[in-house]
Amino acid sequence: MTINKSKPTIFTGLLILALVCVSFVNLCSWVVHWCLNANIAKQASLITGIFTIGLLTVAWQIWRTSRYTTQLLSYAQVLLPPHLEMITTEFGLDKSQVVLIQSPQPIAFCFGFLRPRICLSTSLIELLSPPQLRAALLHENYHRLRFDPLRILLIEAIGAALFFLPVVQEWRALYKIKLELDADRYAVEKVGKASLAGALHRLLTYEAAPISVPSVITAGISANSARIAALLGERSAPQQISGRSLLRSTAIFWALCLLLMI
Repeated sequence: MTINKSKPTIFTGLLILALVCVSFVNLCSWVVHWCLNANIAKQASLITGIFTIGLLTVAWQIWRTSRYTTQLLSYAQVLLPPHLEMITTEFGLDKSQVVLIQSPQPIAFCFGFLRPRICLSTSLIELLSPPQLRAALLHENYHRLRFDPLRILLIEAIGAALFFLPVVQEWRALYKIKLELDADRYAVEKVGKASLAGALHRLLTYEAAPISVPSVITAGISANSARIAALLGERSAPQQISGRSLLRSTAIFWALCLLLMI
């Protein structure tokens, strides 16, 4: 004889949902009450602290990025080879928007916050075939057109200011993956999936380790499981913020509210 467990399961789910809704309403009402009646000094201190952390993060990462790109661009810059110049002309890119440097590492990234540019290395040009190079350049040009380095800078500042909330850190990582997937889709629409997949495969199997510099804001071509799965046509559930992260962030936020009430 089988026991039907669907009703208890549904009842438990509804109970949890009701508790979450009640907690959310109570939290919202407390936030409104605190904003209207709390000590102004506490409010000012909290807002100033969060704003200061975000501002210092922006300043630090701008300085680090400027220093890194200046050092990188100090390498001997070379003229664009004819086939690369033809590709840039085909995509409507000005010569000043693409920088080619001498480097043994295959490099491709978009840098610059207000006037973004694309940086490529001679090693990348030698490594990729013309169709693959088109895909890589389109990927980076999409980042340039959408000012993605500036977007990344802003979400990094938000993540630093709200470092105590796991949900914000998870959102920051998912947003950066979304930027890469959007750039991939743009490149695939223009030159096809095979060219971009080939470029990623060449970069993944390259013998030298990729360059990674912490606290530097660039939008560069790289490979991760989400991008590879998308290129392979694997249909998986879209990445979302986890329930555990939401629960932990809610608990932390409640603890912070209690501290502010003291």
